[in-house]
Amino acid sequence: MSDSQESVKTAKIKLTIAKLIEIAYTTDNKLTASILSQKGSAKLTVDRHGNATLSNSAGIVTFKGSPALDSVGLKIKSVSVNFTNQDGMEIGYTAAVDVKAMTVMVSGSFDLEKMITSCSGFCAGLLAP
Repeated sequence: MSDSQESVKTAKIKLTIAKLIEIAYTTDNKLTASILSQKGSAKLTVDRHGNATLSNSAGIVTFKGSPALDSVGLKIKSVSVNFTNQDGMEIGYTAAVDVKAMTVMVSGSFDLEKMITSCSGFCAGLLAP
């Protein structure tokens, strides 16, 4: 696979993570914001049936992640994302995404405030290296 193909795949995976958080936020905006803004870690998982969970000690949001998985044109089997909020609104993440017969690892960060106030700010922040 060429570097440009790999970059496109990575960008699509990051966009999928953004869409999953957006769906969680639409499902329960207060709890999703609380989970991601709490200092420490949170976890987002999506199984092969599209069942998704965002959780930490603040609570659990369950939702269907299939729309996000289906919209990017990759055959994603499962997703596991670990979020870390060390201080303030900057959220770091590391994701393992099963695509076809391989696992792709991606990482990055985004500004939670931008995510809450504007999808365009959130998506752009998530796609940053």
